[in-house]
Amino acid sequence: MSPKRVSIVIPTFNRRERLARVLASLERQTAAPDVFEVVVVDDGSSDGTSEWLPSHRTAFSLVPLRVPNGGPAKARNAGVAAAQGDVVLFIDDDVEASPELVDEHLRSHDADADVVVIGPLASLSHYPQPWVAWEQAKIEAQYAAMARGDWAPTFRQFWTGNASLERRHLLAAGGFDTTYLRGEDVELGARLDERGIGFRFNPRAKVVHHAERSLASWERAHASYGRLEVAIFGRAGDRALIETLSGNWNRLNPATRWVVQSCLGRKQRGDAVKALLRAHIKLAERAPLTLGAGKACSVLANLWYWEHSVEALGPERAAQVLGGRRVQP
Repeated sequence: MSPKRVSIVIPTFNRRERLARVLASLERQTAAPDVFEVVVVDDGSSDGTSEWLPSHRTAFSLVPLRVPNGGPAKARNAGVAAAQGDVVLFIDDDVEASPELVDEHLRSHDADADVVVIGPLASLSHYPQPWVAWEQAKIEAQYAAMARGDWAPTFRQFWTGNASLERRHLLAAGGFDTTYLRGEDVELGARLDERGIGFRFNPRAKVVHHAERSLASWERAHASYGRLEVAIFGRAGDRALIETLSGNWNRLNPATRWVVQSCLGRKQRGDAVKALLRAHIKLAERAPLTLGAGKACSVLANLWYWEHSVEALGPERAAQVLGGRRVQP
């Protein structure tokens, strides 16, 4: 039997102050300190994290690791390899754990075997970056729908900012694919789903998300999601892939779909529209009362997603997804 029931794995990169807040919140857990350990994987930070972390004292067992910078997938795999707990709980270095976090994840695992437990990345009252505020609102809407029972969680909600599963299932699935620098958690979730692992949502297993990222990073993430979903859903064959992405396309707001469709295959137009949307969003960052910032974020995210999804699909499959419209490469 493992000496700890839970190993909390936190990858970090140049966020020493935020990491200190995460660790402080873990000191306030209702779970006893001997129930869990915290494995912090420093992904080649240059802000003094590697010097500060080994000397930081906590009531719980703190396991500091340092690895060459290689991205979150490699860092999490290193954390899983070092973990001693039966259950691995992934959280990010920009969250603040609720006191019940560990206990609630364990309660869900005790009630239901062979599952991934998903907890919410709850929002702050305000985010100064409009693209972060938009993304948090979209995530909160999904949490609310799952809590109401409108639909069950799937691998698409396997976000490692707050999720747990038995370590043996992680190892059996082969861990995170290190070729993915974004969306690596959803890709692993898809493989866990293929292995018959279920997904459960526990709204009480909460962390608060102190999110902050550059607009450029946010845009790159949505481009990555476009390529990633083609790869994931393509595993089930072209028919399933086209049905899934067609559903995504048809559920778009009609105005958003019209803008995206008018830009696909027209690089100059697409770049111009992105630049206009980007300028509007940046204005909203400086002047929070700017109207339409959320809509601008939605259109910009979808432009990136569909541009890269269509590229990954190729002309024939893209035409089927888009209802017959062919996009020139």
